[in-house]
Amino acid sequence: YLYKMTSTKIKELQPKCNLAFIPLGPTEVHGPHLPLMTDFRSGLELCERAARKLQEEGIESIIATPVTYCAADVTNVFPGNTSLRVETVEMLLEDICLSLARSGFYNIMVVSGHADPGNAAAVVRGIENAKKKNNKVNGTYSAWFDKGIVEGGAAAYFNGIHPTYDLHAGESETGFGLMRYPELLDKAQIASLKPNYEGEFGDPAAATAENADKQYDVFSDYVVDEVRALLG
Repeated sequence: YLYKMTSTKIKELQPKCNLAFIPLGPTEVHGPHLPLMTDFRSGLELCERAARKLQEEGIESIIATPVTYCAADVTNVFPGNTSLRVETVEMLLEDICLSLARSGFYNIMVVSGHADPGNAAAVVRGIENAKKKNNKVNGTYSAWFDKGIVEGGAAAYFNGIHPTYDLHAGESETGFGLMRYPELLDKAQIASLKPNYEGEFGDPAAATAENADKQYDVFSDYVVDEVRALLG
């Protein structure tokens, strides 16, 4: 973890490591039952799992400080939601990528727990801007959220009938909360929520910690494959 290390330790790490993960997600409302940290915490989870799997292959990496604010305008009508302008997100990612490159971490994988298309586009623009300013930057934005359920095979570990509609605060994210911070979830609310496949919840009541662990194992395998492609 970059943010847990001293500058001296980072300098010692540089000769054997040029890969950095950037976990990303907003402080965003997730229904009446999940904490606002859900997206950036799930992004960090995927970075941690992917980093461990890559280490087993002899590939070292660091995990940069999580980006905990993004563009999240859709849920701005709810208390506590915090959103950035897409222009801010773009500049933020550009600066972070350039900073990591200056420290020798040229290969950069951005992993977001937030699927907002406008935010994703801003992140990609930020990475591309960094590449234009430093041709050593080799960064990309993970597509795990869009493709991991179907292409990665995670759909097999959902109890709900429409896993590809599980977009926000549904079975997967609720299961993740049950797995990692069950004390922060409103379980009475979960029990009262009905399945909604109109793009908001999915089926939170179908969630289990056991299934979430299997889902995130599949998702992180997808990220590992993306890193292998990034490194060539």
